[in-house]
Amino acid sequence: MKQRIITGAIFAALVMVVLFFSHTWVYPAVILLLSIVGASEMLRCVGVWKELLLSVPSMLYAALCPFLAMEYRYGVLMAATMGYLFIMLFMLVFAHEKVNTERVCTAYTMIVYITICFVCLIRLRYVTTETGMDTGRMVGQYIYLLVFIAAWITDTFAYFTGVFFGKHKLCPKISPKKTIEGSLGGIAFCVLAFLIYGVVVSRMFPLEPNYLGLAAVGLVMSMLSQVGDLLASVIKRTYGVKDYGKLFPGHGGVLDRFDSVLLLAPFLLALVEDAQFLQLIFQVAAQ
Repeated sequence: MKQRIITGAIFAALVMVVLFFSHTWVYPAVILLLSIVGASEMLRCVGVWKELLLSVPSMLYAALCPFLAMEYRYGVLMAATMGYLFIMLFMLVFAHEKVNTERVCTAYTMIVYITICFVCLIRLRYVTTETGMDTGRMVGQYIYLLVFIAAWITDTFAYFTGVFFGKHKLCPKISPKKTIEGSLGGIAFCVLAFLIYGVVVSRMFPLEPNYLGLAAVGLVMSMLSQVGDLLASVIKRTYGVKDYGKLFPGHGGVLDRFDSVLLLAPFLLALVEDAQFLQLIFQVAAQ
């Protein structure tokens, strides 16, 4: 427990430093590194790390896509995804006797999932008010934080609510310790955190929050964060792995720490990429 607390404190401090410098190259560079490490953890979990024909293109894909996102090269990003798919299909057709079809399909699906989610996490930082991405006033510095707030507030308060009030199991075969009461507590505190964040942002920056929209988005994102957590648990249980890695002593690896974050990034990006949907959360105040 002591090691877990110390690691958690150090991790929180590092996250705060990265977020503070998110307007520089530090933020996308760290996300790129997380994508690479996360991909390697998944390949080891699925048991195909030593299959070079699979692991090498997987690692290249996980490293290339976040870089392309930083350079706004979405056409090349799509081409990279299709190229990665063709390599996997080639393996299944011409090397099917040497590879496990289930493991290859799982590895491909999860690597694309992990990488694209990290790509979305980078792009959220640069959302603007007009088209959502390329023109208008930058509001991404306020939007992308909602991903971390939703994931970690939900996780923290779902745990404590479950400890004190949990009686009914949520998904006993996937995660025996999670309870329905804990899940509801995490959702409630996430919605509250979104409303508080809206108040804080409106006091400090020229933005007018839509509190009803914030509450609705907070509710959905809290639910999605728990789905992402359970998805990661399903993969671990399927392949008999306790933790994805050992990067954070007492907490596991990158995927153990960011499992509930990943699914939120594409959802929020899809929501705010359109200026009309962005107004469901924030509007730029008239000056």
